[in-house]
Amino acid sequence: MDPPNLLLLLLLMFSSTINAQFPATYCGSTGNFTANSTYQTTLTTLISSISTTNSSSLSYGFFNASAAISGASQTLYLFGLCRGDLTTLSCRACLDDLASDMRRLCPLQKEALLYTGNCIIRYSDASFFGVVVTRPSYLASTTDNVSSPDTYDAAMRKLLNGLLAEAARGGSLRKYASGNESVGPDMIYALVQCTPGLTEQQCSDCLVVGVEEIRGCCVRYTGGRFMVPSCLILYETNHRFFDPVSEPPPLPTPPPSHGKDAMPPPPVGKSNSTRTGIIVVITSISALLVISIVIVLLNVKRKKQPRE
Repeated sequence: MDPPNLLLLLLLMFSSTINAQFPATYCGSTGNFTANSTYQTTLTTLISSISTTNSSSLSYGFFNASAAISGASQTLYLFGLCRGDLTTLSCRACLDDLASDMRRLCPLQKEALLYTGNCIIRYSDASFFGVVVTRPSYLASTTDNVSSPDTYDAAMRKLLNGLLAEAARGGSLRKYASGNESVGPDMIYALVQCTPGLTEQQCSDCLVVGVEEIRGCCVRYTGGRFMVPSCLILYETNHRFFDPVSEPPPLPTPPPSHGKDAMPPPPVGKSNSTRTGIIVVITSISALLVISIVIVLLNVKRKKQPRE
């Protein structure tokens, strides 16, 4: 493919993706800590535990940890949330990457919050577990318009309201729901999620805010996302919405058996020709058999005719 056509193809591919700038970074306004202080040491230890923890919480899409700051009457809290269809390995990798960004982008801040496409991470010396926080928010949309905004809005509202109720009813380990809704020839795919420490009412309240924000900013477009510290909503009119993250890697193909009773594989490129040869032989035999029967019948008929 020549370069101009390749460039056009790339532009078409990315024109329907979320118009997002990641990681979205909020470094807080509660002040800074001193480099090489016990605050920084504690934070570094907490962040490092993401990649080493054996906690089952990652399999439910979240990570939380806390530790007292040595020599201070403070506790440091760290929390990460992955979209609920990520595998454990993908969730850990997402949080690890985002934690590295956090240390680079907010190197000395006493609190920070970062959003990316598949996960959220935050830390603070003030406890935020079990508290609904809807600021700062992150909103983004695709650039493609839907053909019928009113019809799309009705389908979107129906889908999100159903998912909202389902996610809010989730247990203490996961408050997540996903689904789809048809709208004309298209299909809307969406997921909604809350931090698992929220109550049903708190989760519902957070997602209600998100639904209104999504409808206000993004319902004219084929995709959008709403992300706040306590919940998130993602949707796209794209059949691959769940594919990149929800499918586990395929199992390795077992090696072929070499037992004495195992049949050897057919030579490459021969299987179709072998099958074709068998069919031709059978067809030929059948045809000869039919012709032979016809000849015999004709001879019998001729012998039975009276001589003149």
